[in-house]
Amino acid sequence: MIDKNLIKKEINHYFEEIKNIYHTGDYTEWTYRTPFENFIKNINKNYQLIQEPKRTTGLGAPDFKAYNDNRKIGFIETKDLNANLDEILETEQLKKYIDAIDNLILTNYLQFILIRNKQNVLNVDLLTLEDLNKSKNSISNEKVEQFAQLISDFFDYQLPTISTAEELAMQLSKKAILLKDSAIEQLKDDLKNSNSPSSIYDFYQGIKELINDINIEDCADAYAQTVTYGLFMAKKNYKTTLNRDSAASYIPKSVGIIRRIFSNISGDEFPSNIAWIVDDILDILNVSDLDKILSNIDERGKKDKEPIIYFYEDFLNYYEPERRKQLGVYYTPRPVVNFIVNSVHIILKEYFDKQFGLADDSVNVLDPAAGTGTFFWIAYLVVLNELKKQGLSGMIEDKIKNHLLKHFYGFELLITPYVISHLNLTDLLKKWKYDLQDNERIQIYLTNTLEPAELPSEIPFLREITEENKAANKVKFDEKILAIIGNPPYAGISANKGKWIDDLLKKGYTRADGSKDDGYYKVDGKPLGEKNPKWLQDDYVKFIRFAQWKIDQNGEGVVGFITNHSYIDNPTFRGMRQSLLESFDRIYLLNLHGSSRRGSYDDENVFDIQQGVAISIFIKTKKYNDKKVFYADLWGLREDKYKWLDSHTIKNVEWKEINPVSPNYFFVPKNTSLEEKYNKFWKITDIFPLYSTGIVTAKDDFIIDFNKDALHKRIAKLRDKSISDLEIRNIYKLKDTHGWKLSKARKKLIDDAKWDQYFTKIYYRPFDIREIYYNPIMLEGARYDVMQHLLMDNIAIVTVRQVKYGNSWQHSLIADKLVESSFISNKTSEICYVLPLYLYNKTIPQKSNLKTMMVFEKHADYASKKPNFSPDFLKFITEKYGKTLTPEEIFYYIYAVLHSPSYREKYAEFLQYDFPRIPFVDDYETFQKLSEIGKSLTELHLMKCNLPTRVKFDIPGSGIVEKVKYDNGKIWINKVQYFDGIPEDIWCFYIGGYQVLDKWLKSRAKLKLDSESIMQFLQITEIIGETINLMNEIDKIIEL
Repeated sequence: MIDKNLIKKEINHYFEEIKNIYHTGDYTEWTYRTPFENFIKNINKNYQLIQEPKRTTGLGAPDFKAYNDNRKIGFIETKDLNANLDEILETEQLKKYIDAIDNLILTNYLQFILIRNKQNVLNVDLLTLEDLNKSKNSISNEKVEQFAQLISDFFDYQLPTISTAEELAMQLSKKAILLKDSAIEQLKDDLKNSNSPSSIYDFYQGIKELINDINIEDCADAYAQTVTYGLFMAKKNYKTTLNRDSAASYIPKSVGIIRRIFSNISGDEFPSNIAWIVDDILDILNVSDLDKILSNIDERGKKDKEPIIYFYEDFLNYYEPERRKQLGVYYTPRPVVNFIVNSVHIILKEYFDKQFGLADDSVNVLDPAAGTGTFFWIAYLVVLNELKKQGLSGMIEDKIKNHLLKHFYGFELLITPYVISHLNLTDLLKKWKYDLQDNERIQIYLTNTLEPAELPSEIPFLREITEENKAANKVKFDEKILAIIGNPPYAGISANKGKWIDDLLKKGYTRADGSKDDGYYKVDGKPLGEKNPKWLQDDYVKFIRFAQWKIDQNGEGVVGFITNHSYIDNPTFRGMRQSLLESFDRIYLLNLHGSSRRGSYDDENVFDIQQGVAISIFIKTKKYNDKKVFYADLWGLREDKYKWLDSHTIKNVEWKEINPVSPNYFFVPKNTSLEEKYNKFWKITDIFPLYSTGIVTAKDDFIIDFNKDALHKRIAKLRDKSISDLEIRNIYKLKDTHGWKLSKARKKLIDDAKWDQYFTKIYYRPFDIREIYYNPIMLEGARYDVMQHLLMDNIAIVTVRQVKYGNSWQHSLIADKLVESSFISNKTSEICYVLPLYLYNKTIPQKSNLKTMMVFEKHADYASKKPNFSPDFLKFITEKYGKTLTPEEIFYYIYAVLHSPSYREKYAEFLQYDFPRIPFVDDYETFQKLSEIGKSLTELHLMKCNLPTRVKFDIPGSGIVEKVKYDNGKIWINKVQYFDGIPEDIWCFYIGGYQVLDKWLKSRAKLKLDSESIMQFLQITEIIGETINLMNEIDKIIEL
């Protein structure tokens, strides 16, 4: 305990020094630091304060580090004499400190607040500004005791020993969060003052060479996690006390990138606003009982994950909970990995005569998307256990040294999983009694698999990345790889757009046997003809392409991937499927399904993602002269799928052989005899050659509304120069996208004198017409080439190209106005396509009543029209029936066919994968009957008829839609009101992905239904009832 007489004496001395400086009038916060530092030292000779230097970055570091007997115990943050500490406590800076620092004093040299574990535990007003105007200090004994207690509690603090993985993860995450924020501020400062940037800026430049579009925040995040995990790696392997000077020496010399980071954290040049946080991380690690923690981690790891992954999950739970949900980017569930790795192990033995499978010295293995090293973790175990099973345990050390460390290669683009993979696999080898030597390393490289270009090396940090890249390129282009395994990333909007991988996709290559591969953009030697083949640019497609190319260059080999399953049956991928068929002799496809968009409660994904997945195994072998494809489904709950995968390999799956054929080469089972018949029908896009997807706004809530006046006010506000872009963003939650920038759009709107002539109506959802501001300036995809024709008197069939596997097909509707892309389904793969009946020519002056809709052409006019039929189709239809039919007759017939229940059921599997094909009956009389029904359906669905209503809405009330519920013929909209007399088949009626009545009402949640809306809803119920009757009439006329 502090001597109270001594402390009172020192307080009086401190008071005099502070007072003298104060009365000079020439002082700052810094002026009082030396008297304060002397004051603390004089209280107790073991107390020591070290000032932080002045800094320029925004976040900085606390002003003093505090030590007791050379042991760091906390920090002191000082403010100016007149600072209001209660207000300071609410600042972002102090909140960050409080979150990250367990023992902290905040002071303005007069008032002192001790903050311990985020709580204000003591608050002492030692002096006041009024006291400084007095000739003599008269501090009470009570205040002296309070201050002595505060100082004693502060300096007596000891970091508690950490003995659980969860506690260590929590403490490290607190520091890592602050480290990330400090790194962001440091990078911002470096960018402003580029003459003398910090080593963190070198890190940023190096990572930017790998990931060109990385932002400062993501780079700082990678830096924080890398430093934190690297220090954990060092401490885990070397149990001595670490500091910044020694940490680098405990990082394996062979992992140059990680070692470079740590060689930069020591020395005076390392930014002080970062250094203190790194020191704190080391303090935490130095007081941790790592033996106990690691033992606990190992026990958890015996369940279904590598031990280090468990610890990383704990860390992310505290560091960034949202990122924890994204761990699937890095981590593949062990049962999935088990199935793939064990299957490849068997294939190497049986197809390639490798006696020991993955353990054979002649087998080179590559994981091109290594992540945290999960696939290699399992592959290493398979190799080592194979030796044990064969009675060759004496070879284990040599097998690790000369096979696992020399023939197993991995590529990883993101530095955090890269670091963890090295930590993960090094940890596994230590458990098998193998310690890496200074010249040994795990052969996982920080590189972009899809970009072979060599990097510059002038920047310090780039030298290590360049060395990694050179080694990786040697593997990419020179090493003969026999087995490729992994979980490639899925990214519909790929950032990997380099020429090398793009050429590989589009131009093809020559295989080792001299045969030519045409790439994925051709099928049967002809271009795909896709208007928007963007799905072929998904990253997982590029990784499959890379693996295919690599095996083709070798002349033989096996690929085992888990990926998005869209490529197995989506028509866009037919060129890809044909290419794979030509390269590989055996293809095995295990469809794990799991698409949450499918809406099935009895099927779950093996990942925490919405997109369904499949395991694909491709084998190129000289054993066979024929080619075969095998398929199997795995449905069920996640845990059931895990159990199944753990107990199966390629050997004991009930495979079904399938026969992919032109033109689609589907990798799923098909009724080939029916398919042959179906493929002879007219594809709807061959009938209507001009078509497009519906309008994409990327900002529906802003640009579409029930009310035109409300929409008009929003657009007018966008033109208001007095409102900043930032205010607009905050008010309306508008964000820039790839194809739209707010600032540019506002400028064009302000300059457009005719800005208010773009308001019109749009089909938003089935029977749900709204207002839209249809100005290309404001739209992500205006689809004007097609939509311009719907601004005139016209009708269009709206349908889809594909539906999700397992969904029934009910995806056709009609429109006579603009159409939004999710008109009949909000599933991405079920985006709607619009096929207008007429195309208008710009020939004569514009009609006045259409001027608000047709302002996009200076002298636009669209009075002359022609049917949107292809010449081949017109020739066919005329010859078929021996007469000239009106465009409407044909249109109505097609619309009727699309509503035939037997047609939808009979051809369901084909309707899932491509645009519908239309059969034409042989006799004109039947054609006429179906056309008449199609006409009736058209009038119904355009709501041009006024049907008598039987549904009642009798109960008075608010009319506000609160909770929609169907019960025994009643649709309740709130606790009081309901629509009565609605049969269940009408309530359950679907168009596309929507249950029509349910969707219509829920789209108006929290809104009041006025008389017009109520009458419209009553009409919709009758329209659906009559639609059901007419659909049944179609099947009575003919079964298509």
